[in-house]
Amino acid sequence: MRVVKKTLTFAGSFFLLGTLIAFFGFHTIAGDRGILARPQLERTIGLAEEELALLVRHKAFLEQRIALLNQGEVDADMLSETARGELGLYAPNDVIISIDLPELKF
Repeated sequence: MRVVKKTLTFAGSFFLLGTLIAFFGFHTIAGDRGILARPQLERTIGLAEEELALLVRHKAFLEQRIALLNQGEVDADMLSETARGELGLYAPNDVIISIDLPELKF
């Protein structure tokens, strides 16, 4: 009886250890952040860094335009641009380039 119990304990321990090694080994290789997922994660990080750079540039652009509006006096160019845009007052030889700011890529 002791031999059977000792054998079952050894077999159970071996099975448990094998299961743990297989579990962690599988997730190290094929898990969400495993070796096989690394290229996709690097692409995702690269895209996020590019988007961050665009957002930083967009923020700087908006801060510059806000600074022109917040000064003690109104900037003549900003006033002219805003008035022409809101009222539709353009000379016949003016070239109009419409820019959608949310989709602007700096």
